[in-house]
Amino acid sequence: MSDHREERLPVRRDALKLRWRERIESNTAAINRAVREVLKRARATKSVRLDARSEVEIALREALANAVFHGNEGDPDKRVFLRVYGGGNWGLLVVVRDEGPGFDPKAVPDPREGDRLELTHGRGVFLMKELMDYVEWRKQGREVVLFKKRARVRRAGSGRTEPA
Repeated sequence: MSDHREERLPVRRDALKLRWRERIESNTAAINRAVREVLKRARATKSVRLDARSEVEIALREALANAVFHGNEGDPDKRVFLRVYGGGNWGLLVVVRDEGPGFDPKAVPDPREGDRLELTHGRGVFLMKELMDYVEWRKQGREVVLFKKRARVRRAGSGRTEPA
């Protein structure tokens, strides 16, 4: 997946089986609970292919961890807002928003370059873009939109998937 995309996802949220909103606390336990709940609901509505569940889980964990620890700086008085939409043949759309100051995702360095290879952090934005079919940052970087298509499509020359 290259840089985030500017086009909007065409979706009628009211037509989807999975529609869930939650406010979570800014801590690790809340991240774990939210990930379990999203995956349970996605599984129940068949919004994510079996072979893509781990990709969704990793990207979601990264988005929530960034919101909790970078956006909200672990402040127990701040919340992370989570919206999830999905449907069998359509896919899964997740929106994560924090109460922090925001950031510029284009300013995040590539973790594959030079001295960044040895770091144990700084891969979240990269992983989200690689694992999801669509990623967009909004609200000055305080909100990320993640989308995983349900249908499998192949990227030319590789085993990765991308939107048609």
